[in-house]
Amino acid sequence: MEEVLLLLMVGLGGFIGSLMSGGSLITLFILTLFNIPAKTAVGTLKMIIAALTLVSSLTYLKAGILNLKTASTIVLFSLLGSYIGSVFLLSISEEAANFVVMVFLIIGTYFTLKAPQGEPMLSGKLSQSIVGLAIGSYIGVLGIASTLVVISLLRMFFRVDILRANAMAKVIIFFNNFVAFINYAKNGSVDYSVGMLLMLPVIIGSWLGAKTALKMDPKYLKGVFVGISLLTLVNLLRNLVS
Repeated sequence: MEEVLLLLMVGLGGFIGSLMSGGSLITLFILTLFNIPAKTAVGTLKMIIAALTLVSSLTYLKAGILNLKTASTIVLFSLLGSYIGSVFLLSISEEAANFVVMVFLIIGTYFTLKAPQGEPMLSGKLSQSIVGLAIGSYIGVLGIASTLVVISLLRMFFRVDILRANAMAKVIIFFNNFVAFINYAKNGSVDYSVGMLLMLPVIIGSWLGAKTALKMDPKYLKGVFVGISLLTLVNLLRNLVS
């Protein structure tokens, strides 16, 4: 019975992560219950999140929501930014990390509520490359609430609607997590038996989450974004004061 409950929780994590963000926190919590080393838990999480975001990306692509032309440039430079950001990982304190994430989420929540209109603030390959570097650096250094931060940046700079921003965020995070998974796998820090056990419910939950997002009214999807952002902010504030 406990095993079934865990698998249902993992499926819920896939659903939430595909719908918007937060699935990685649920999945990581479940991985810790298997008493595997921390690095192995993170490496296994990277494999699972790569599967989650791949299913989401393909679902959005099939629905015609994902703009691969724009995403490809951002993805390429996000990988470079992720490498650069990871080099400085150890120089960032936990308090500074929490503060930066809070700033990003507050700005992103503001722009989501304001629903920016008009022409994009940035355009062209150069701008996409710079934003891609910024996104990758954030994922490489911090990685907390990555989907929310990526959506925030895409909406701020390119005026992408929230569903298309979510789709683009998923493909960006897929490639970054896949590269990270390969690095962990090369170092033997992936538990494939546990990962494969959790993979099926994650894939099912991810597919259902993407399908739900496609059918949701944008204002409700926006509400999900704001709700998860606020919950993340509360958690970060708790970490700062504790």
